[in-house]
Amino acid sequence: MEYTVISNTTVCGKVKDEKLTKDDILNAGGSVEHLLAAGHIVSANAVKAVPAVPQATQQEPKVSVFNSVNNEQGEK
Repeated sequence: MEYTVISNTTVCGKVKDEKLTKDDILNAGGSVEHLLAAGHIVSANAVKAVPAVPQATQQEPKVSVFNSVNNEQGEK
């Protein structure tokens, strides 16, 4: 069986988006079940192109600010 690394952690000498086999994992002393459960790898057949989700940004609320130097009425 073939797997694809999906985490930013190096797995058995492979980095994200590289493929490795069950034998690669077992020869390195790893556990396929553990790596799957931890979310480090997925079955190569399960990898799909998923568009990136933009990061949510917190917007500051709009607040009126009184500027005593440059107010609209020209008063100080």
